[in-house]
Amino acid sequence: MSYQIAKITLVSGIILTAFVPLAIADNHVETMTIYNDASDDGYVSFDQANGIGDKIVWHSAMQTEAGDPIGTGSGHCTQLDADRNFYCSFSISLDGRGILTGQGVQQTEPTPSTYAITGGTGEFEGVTGSMVSAPVEDRARFVYEITYRP
Repeated sequence: MSYQIAKITLVSGIILTAFVPLAIADNHVETMTIYNDASDDGYVSFDQANGIGDKIVWHSAMQTEAGDPIGTGSGHCTQLDADRNFYCSFSISLDGRGILTGQGVQQTEPTPSTYAITGGTGEFEGVTGSMVSAPVEDRARFVYEITYRP
């Protein structure tokens, strides 16, 4: 084996050794399902044409499917268009675990909406991922299917 080939082989091995564990670690995904008690939504109208610019402000209990409390959530949404699509940002605080933050467009209900998970605190520090939100029980609650990478 020539010196050049041996050198290329050694450098390639070092690069692969350094990056393969990172690629494997990036594939680890966590999922969780939580419910939002949507009973405390507030609505602020600015009397604009078609409601554009109106706001939804909310603070709600986060729950298991059975209704057991596991934290709180809050957020605000601004109506984007006459079809009642809203841009929303939110935080979800899960007792003893930390806070997840996110944002995205809430599609006209009952269409499920997908939001970006943009970060968090506690065990969620540095996470990325997505959350699919859909109304359930005649909009009395929303189900959140959250997928994230630690």
